[in-house]
Amino acid sequence: MALDRRPRASEGRILVLRLLPWLLLIGLIGALSYLRLLDLRLSPLRAQARTLLEQGIALTGSELADLSRSALVLGQMPAIGVAAASADTSAMASALLAHARASPRHAEISWIDEHGRERVRTEHLDGMALLATSSTLRRPAQMPWLAHFADLLPAEARFSPLGREGGRHTLRAASPVYDAAGRLRGMVVIQHDLQAMMARLARLKQPALEPLRLYDSEGRAVSIAEPQPLAMRDPELWRMLQEQGRGRRELDAGMWHFQDFLPAEPGAGRLAMQPWFFVAHVPRDSVEPLRHASAWQCLLACTAAFGLAVLLVRRQRRTEVERERLLADLQTNHRALAEAKAGADDALRRLRQLQDELVQAEKLASLGLLVAGVAHELNTPLGSARMTASTLVRRLGEAERELGAAPLPAPVTRLLERQRAGLDIIEHSLERASQVIRLFKQLAVDRGAVERRRFELDEVLQDVRRLLVPRLGSEAPPRPVPVSLHIASGAGMVLDSYPGPLGQVIENLIGNALMHAFDPPPPGLMQGSIRVLCRVEPAGGDSDDERHGHRPDELAIEVIDDGCGIDPLVLPRIFDPFFTTRRGRGGTGIGLHLCHHFCTQVLGGRLLVESCPGEGSRFSVRIPLRAP
Repeated sequence: MALDRRPRASEGRILVLRLLPWLLLIGLIGALSYLRLLDLRLSPLRAQARTLLEQGIALTGSELADLSRSALVLGQMPAIGVAAASADTSAMASALLAHARASPRHAEISWIDEHGRERVRTEHLDGMALLATSSTLRRPAQMPWLAHFADLLPAEARFSPLGREGGRHTLRAASPVYDAAGRLRGMVVIQHDLQAMMARLARLKQPALEPLRLYDSEGRAVSIAEPQPLAMRDPELWRMLQEQGRGRRELDAGMWHFQDFLPAEPGAGRLAMQPWFFVAHVPRDSVEPLRHASAWQCLLACTAAFGLAVLLVRRQRRTEVERERLLADLQTNHRALAEAKAGADDALRRLRQLQDELVQAEKLASLGLLVAGVAHELNTPLGSARMTASTLVRRLGEAERELGAAPLPAPVTRLLERQRAGLDIIEHSLERASQVIRLFKQLAVDRGAVERRRFELDEVLQDVRRLLVPRLGSEAPPRPVPVSLHIASGAGMVLDSYPGPLGQVIENLIGNALMHAFDPPPPGLMQGSIRVLCRVEPAGGDSDDERHGHRPDELAIEVIDDGCGIDPLVLPRIFDPFFTTRRGRGGTGIGLHLCHHFCTQVLGGRLLVESCPGEGSRFSVRIPLRAP
């Protein structure tokens, strides 16, 4: 039972993981579809709201345009100008009363003289236009709205902010009055009753929308009665009205479409009046059914799509299970063949490796025999030549001492000097030949000719340091720049290998740096340095130990200099035998080849080099702690 439940549980997890992307994709598409479907269904409501706003703005604009024209007509009427010039209140009253009877929606029409005193005023009482008595005329202090008309221009009609008097919303419009000489004689002010306009705004309706709302610049409702200003009742909507001027807001409680309205354009050099705001509200009862219908339709579509995805995933999974079963059978049938092939490949690899080692051993043996024979044959004549040369030098010195201070003929003196120079050349050449023979003997060395033992790396490094100190001391040949040598401690690093070849490798690498790295020195280098660093690190490669799961450690020795570096054209050939860039200046081309030979053939490692012209070189010796 437990074995049967485990595959079923695993299969269920696989199906869930494969259905999860489908679920996310279908959910995303469903959400986008819902938004798109809802947007399509809300588009008619939005169009109705925009239509309602346009109708309200058109009606209000027409009303205010009529009021502005009335103010301009009164301000430019000749009879009013003559009456104002002569201060004839009777003539002024007749002109204003005639206009008031023709415009019953003007609650008041006043003439304010140039000193700010109300001289004549008409009023509408019970539908009749009457003149106000002189005792009821207002003083300047009773007319704070005069400040809005202080700088009227000729032929200008200006509105004051929207006001409320006697429970009614009113709006004042003023136009200046000039006499025939062009002198200002006050202004005509019309107080317009907006109730009729508000009634017409209330009659503007669209299906599924509330009546149009008009707010003044302070956020107070004008077209309907509201107990609080909009800034207190709905601060967020009021902020949007102030910042955007035109737009919409959609929430769960409904949609609000709004647009600002400027009662009048500003005159030259004057700021515009504060705007009014029209708001068309689509209530929640009109929006909520559309949202529910869109959500249900999208949910049903997503459910159907997810069911189809489940069927597709299950069918695909059954196909994969069948394919996996067939692949498992195929792998079982071919496992024996693969194992046999692997065994054959391994045997072939070992055979090739043994063949390569045999060929290399034969080459080394042949080279060793050749070099040993050549060195043996050359050592006897070289020894005789060196003995003869040293004897001649000693005899020449004895002859010079016997002659002492006696004067010699000039030809004899020249002969002795030439013989001394010739013998020096012979001795130097014989020494170089002996050095080459010694290098040939080192090239012929093999693993059987050197000692293998356990030793500490620090022993080899100390021997190398003692051998190289004379080459860096005060008696060393002069160099282009002084060179310092720093060899890091190898204490605690124990090897089972060949200390002689290892010491020879380190000595040759340091000697190669002393000979080549600082001649010539890099520009600006005042003090050269050679560093020898040692560390133990995991080995790379493809050794037999690694194929069996064990990674042996290896010793990394780096010889680093800050000299002139190696030419990129020369770098590929530096390990070739007898290749040198100092031919005729003491170079033999054997040193680096010996280092490479010892590292690869005796110590069982590798020798790597990195160099950049002008920045120095880095030689890296990588050998196993236990030689093969």
